Order: sequence, then C-alpha cells, then structure tokens
Amino acid sequence: MTVRLAKDGVLLALAMILGFIDNMIPMPIPVPGVKLGLANLVVIYSIYKMGNYDSIVISISRVILSGLMFAGMSGIMYSLAGAVLALTVMMLMHKLTEYHIISISICGSLAHICGQLLVAGILTSLGVIIYYAPVLLICATVAGAVIGTVANLILINTKDL
Repeated sequence: MTVRLAKDGVLLALAMILGFIDNMIPMPIPVPGVKLGLANLVVIYSIYKMGNYDSIVISISRVILSGLMFAGMSGIMYSLAGAVLALTVMMLMHKLTEYHIISISICGSLAHICGQLLVAGILTSLGVIIYYAPVLLICATVAGAVIGTVANLILINTKDL
C-alpha cells in the first residue's frame, strides 16, 4: 500500500508539473481553452500501468490541486467536467476494447472538450459554444493524436514504476 501511494504521489506531481508547463506553452490558435494536454501523458500511463483506481485518484487530485493553485473555482469546474468525462471514456475503451492507445487518447481528448463545452453551455450563451466548438474539436483531435503517440512511445520504452 505504501509503495502504491508513493507511485501515485510521484505521478500526481509529474502530472501537475506537465500541466503547469502546458499552461506556459503559447498556442498559435487564438481560441480560449486550446492546450496540448501534457498531463494526459500521466493519466494514460496510469490507466495502462497502474489501473483505474489510481488513474482516478491522480486525475481528480491533479485537477483540484492545479485548479486551487492556478485557475480558481470556475477553472476547476471546467477541468473537472472534462477530466471526468475523458477519464471515463479512456478507461472504458481500454477495458472493453482493443483500440490502439492513439485512438483512446483522441477519444479522451474529444470527451474532455465535450465536458468543458457542457459546462460552458450551462454557464454562458449557447452561441459562443457553437462558434468555438468546431475549432476546439479539431484541436482536440490533433492534440489527442500527439499525446497518444508520445504516450505510446513512453509505454514501449519504460519499465513499470
């Protein structure tokens, strides 16, 4: 149990660092909410190597802690909705099917955007969401493919923690 807790702590710290770095990377697309999603590398790794329980703990803890440090309550709401939906989709795809990790990452990224758009629809006007949705979904697809490719390389080239 202690080893498992230590592994979760290390992965949580890494996810928070990657999330912080992700926020500092300027995106060439002037649309709010477009990010690469570097912290998802850790989430995908944990789904494949640690299991669902650890993945949930790491993902939700990262969202809450990062939100408290950097984004505030509205940021937590957006991130939590996206993270819960993305995590659910990725865990189900990993458990129930033989999809490739890149496909799982893309679907997780798309689910994350859908969760955030759902919160945005509740908090703002529908017109703004419809305007941003196509661009966000395209960006999520590209980011999911990039993160899935990198996660695949990490899983192939690393041993278990």
